[in-house]
Amino acid sequence: MVFALISDLRLKAALNPNVQVIRVELEGEEPIREGSVFYHRFQKGQRIVEYRSRCVRFAPPRLFESRGETDPPFEVRVTVEPAPGGCRLTQRETLEVSPELLDALEPVSAAGQAVRDVLGLLAFFPGLGTVGSEVRRGQRERVAQRLTGELQVWLEAIKRHLESEEAPPHPALSPAGGRG
Repeated sequence: MVFALISDLRLKAALNPNVQVIRVELEGEEPIREGSVFYHRFQKGQRIVEYRSRCVRFAPPRLFESRGETDPPFEVRVTVEPAPGGCRLTQRETLEVSPELLDALEPVSAAGQAVRDVLGLLAFFPGLGTVGSEVRRGQRERVAQRLTGELQVWLEAIKRHLESEEAPPHPALSPAGGRG
């Protein structure tokens, strides 16, 4: 049951409290396997996010790995390991973050944007370049911390769902629901 949920990105997305799922579809035929492609469209805050991901490793019931067909690409590796009283679910997300992507992941006010613009000019002054590097490092740390927190909340929602024996199934997890 755990592997079925984490390997079907339609079901997994429905449990993500950090986004409003508009649509997640499997392109092509069931069953999910290596090479399967999912189309994702969701809303996060005011932004609509749309992309495809491809399953690059599929080893039931232990490993599901996908790669976002985005620029830059990202990878998600989910492992399920036996543990006393159940299993241990681990999700690792990897993404190379460009300055432009950092700016998109950490929206700023107009004043903050002015500071970023000034920092961009520091590249023309080699002696001051370390200031810009330190600012970007801090920005990367804040974004990583926020995304790690969001991932933890999502994994906790998955855990609660899997552990709830009495709760009705999540509406988007029913065959007709949540796939828009």
